Amino acid sequence: MGILKTINRRFDAEQPNSLVSYNRAINVLSRDNEFTEEVLSCFAVTPEIRKHPLTIGNVSTILADIQSLDEQDWKIDIPVPLRNIDLVKVLPSDYALFHIYGIKHAELIKALRADNLEVESRYSARTDLLEYYSFSKFASFLHDHKLDAYARTILEHLHAHLEEQINCSARLLYHKADAKYYLRAVTSEKGYKDYGINFSVLVALLAVDAYAKSKQDSVFIDSYSIDDSRVSLSFQFAREMSLRDGMSLSLNLLLENDEIRQSSVSLNAIFKVKYGEEARSLFLKPTAYQKKDGEYSTDMLTYTHGMKVSTVYERISTLPLLISKYVEQIQANAADILKINNPQETKNYLLAKVQRSRKEEFLGYKASVIQKIISMDVNTVYDLFDLLRNVEELFGEDIKSRNYWRENLYNALIEKGRRD
Repeated sequence: MGILKTINRRFDAEQPNSLVSYNRAINVLSRDNEFTEEVLSCFAVTPEIRKHPLTIGNVSTILADIQSLDEQDWKIDIPVPLRNIDLVKVLPSDYALFHIYGIKHAELIKALRADNLEVESRYSARTDLLEYYSFSKFASFLHDHKLDAYARTILEHLHAHLEEQINCSARLLYHKADAKYYLRAVTSEKGYKDYGINFSVLVALLAVDAYAKSKQDSVFIDSYSIDDSRVSLSFQFAREMSLRDGMSLSLNLLLENDEIRQSSVSLNAIFKVKYGEEARSLFLKPTAYQKKDGEYSTDMLTYTHGMKVSTVYERISTLPLLISKYVEQIQANAADILKINNPQETKNYLLAKVQRSRKEEFLGYKASVIQKIISMDVNTVYDLFDLLRNVEELFGEDIKSRNYWRENLYNALIEKGRRD
């Protein structure tokens, strides 16, 4: 459960009159983004260019949603010794109530009229704190057996006998509607860089805009999911590459960022195969990108929250070129998929792979996917693609599981196409 309600939007086509200027995007995305000027420098966005429109449809809608979310909260990072965060009690759903002492953040002290705060955890904050002592699972065990007092006593003992002081950064969010503070995460005091939602969206907009202009292509946002800590944003390019039997291929780019997770921000290509007289669509997601001969990466672009700022800017400045290279790679891979000449055999091949799957992000859907595959007859490649589209609908707004399906489907279809 998040703190602010997630906003999910889908667009069937580019909306007219939805373009906005660079200045509008910069003004919105500069909030909670200390690296704005460095990003603009990477893409050579001068004061004159800022007056011009971004050539991406539907940007106005996501900017309005981001501004609305930003106005609902106040995000604060406060440095604090780990021993100054006490466990009050464990709560259901992997949450906990903590008391933070000795706050030195002047603006927060003024708002609280105190230098301490009792606050509920959200997201990974409870685990972030208790796993310093490998204590999270044991605390859950004690809570389940109504022994929260023992958990507090043990943590106090650990604090008292800690040989050296560990400093960290507590990431707080004040939800204005609830008039309540939440502890979102605990990160390293020095190593964590706040490459947040606004930073990553600004990078994506500038990179996609530069690529579209260089290729004289048009592009619009076709879907996104966003809340106070996560964003998944899809860009749809208009240019289509003709395949066989009336089928065509077009490009989507998918940005994903979770501010709370320590792992990474990623930008990946997804390609859309259009087929049939009604121009139905099937999405597939590559799992490996060839950067150069013999060198592959699992993401088109990725950067961790612990990465140096200079390294991040070096990577994002090459994005327009990387996008162009991966379009060529995807087109070559699509040719392998289209070699499939026995749709029924391919259906059975995919069914066997699903039955063997043990991945956590797929297990909750496995039975319904198997049932869906078995229930549909497949006589043509179009029938096969319709089946795969119907399976994807089972995942709803579960982005992680949907991406897992698209990636494994991509690999399986290439394998089968190369065998046929």
